[in-house]
Amino acid sequence: MGSRTVLWALSIVGIAIILQTTLFDQLALFDAYPDVVLLVVILSARYLDPDPTLLLGFTAGFSLDLLGTSPMGLRALVLTLVAYGLTRSKEWIDSNPITSILSTLLFSLLGVVLLALIGTLFNQAATAGGTVLRTILLVPVYNTVLGILLAPFIGRALSPRSRALV
Repeated sequence: MGSRTVLWALSIVGIAIILQTTLFDQLALFDAYPDVVLLVVILSARYLDPDPTLLLGFTAGFSLDLLGTSPMGLRALVLTLVAYGLTRSKEWIDSNPITSILSTLLFSLLGVVLLALIGTLFNQAATAGGTVLRTILLVPVYNTVLGILLAPFIGRALSPRSRALV
């Protein structure tokens, strides 16, 4: 894996940050919307080595922290922890397509739960309990459906074989 793959992954995260902060925040369905940045980190981890995966998770989270109203480092911590979990379970994720889909669901759930738990420590869970529970249940489902649609595009962009002619 070369530095071009990492740059492509960082570029995709940048696009996801722009989409999440402008478009997806406005398209809430049942008071929840997909966490596109978390999804891109999950999908990109399959094509990156462990160190670039952690860098991608931290960079994506820190960028969201800079743009959002949450405490500095909250999303950076959560996305780095999710990236670490992805690096530790990479063989399981790559074993077949079903586990790839299941890993998107599970790691999205992990990210949302960590965000809620760690956010509680920073007094960020100011919303009603029903809204938090709805978010915890719906965001992983939204991410999984969106992940099924986005995975081929991210795979094509990050796989060295597909960019050999570029």
